[in-house]
Amino acid sequence: MLSFLNLIRWPNLLIIILSMSLLLFFIIVPGLGINVFTDGLSFGEFVLLIVSTLLIAIGGYIINDIADINTDTINKPGVNSIESTFSIEFANTAYWLTTVIGVLLGVLLSYMINQINFGLIFLFSAGLLWFYSQKYQCQPLVGNIVIAFLSALSFGLVWLYEFYALTNNPEVFVTVQSQFPLINRLVTIYMGFAFMVSLLREVIKDMEDYKGDNRFGCRTFTVKYGISASKIVALFVAYISLLASLYIQYGFFNSDYKLLFGAFFLIDILFILIISLLHRASSKFNYTKLSLLIKILMIYGILSMVLFYFER
Repeated sequence: MLSFLNLIRWPNLLIIILSMSLLLFFIIVPGLGINVFTDGLSFGEFVLLIVSTLLIAIGGYIINDIADINTDTINKPGVNSIESTFSIEFANTAYWLTTVIGVLLGVLLSYMINQINFGLIFLFSAGLLWFYSQKYQCQPLVGNIVIAFLSALSFGLVWLYEFYALTNNPEVFVTVQSQFPLINRLVTIYMGFAFMVSLLREVIKDMEDYKGDNRFGCRTFTVKYGISASKIVALFVAYISLLASLYIQYGFFNSDYKLLFGAFFLIDILFILIISLLHRASSKFNYTKLSLLIKILMIYGILSMVLFYFER
């Protein structure tokens, strides 16, 4: 059981659940002043959204581990449990089951809110994860951008489905539509945060995994252009992210969101610390340490959504 939980990256799944739940309960619901699970998505519909997202993510993790069997013998010795604990046949079956069920649940949810065409989003996401494992992760920056995009998408899905669920309740929709610009801004902020932080972590992971990728011909940006060039890209993303954080913090100050304004000081400090460590990083241990620090930054950023509830 422990090996299976590690295979499906259970900590990452908890982060997905946390981010989607906090966005609904602490940003969208208080921002619009609506009744949760009554005016917009029902409880069952929200659970469907989370479960479908999780299943597609699980499928992505499994197919990625299948593709990384060779490189992980060097990059992460003993971590990849496929062939050592689970057979490739079992992994392939688990991939197809989780992915197909995840897509079907997404289509069902889309039908339930009268937007059946939105089911294509789940099919598109599953397709991107498959192409990532088979092709994109070994193309310079393409795989990094794909993963960053999908990380941000989980935030956008909650607002997208809540918005269209509200359209099925015209009286409530008309009442709350004046608050849509605020929710759009906040969702965009957190989607942007997720994208930039995920992109930064993916570039650093490529530096961390350089030896295995290089040995087995995975032409990531780091393998093709070198550690120094990758560090420049990572620093560029980190500096842009820091500037964006300061700009957002200034916006919170002008909007009199004092708690969020204060909370972003720690985000600024974490970005500065990451930049400082990245300038000096020169070994796999340094990049592993940075990767962990970025994950802490991501979790803290997600948790900061709670503070908006107390700003209302």
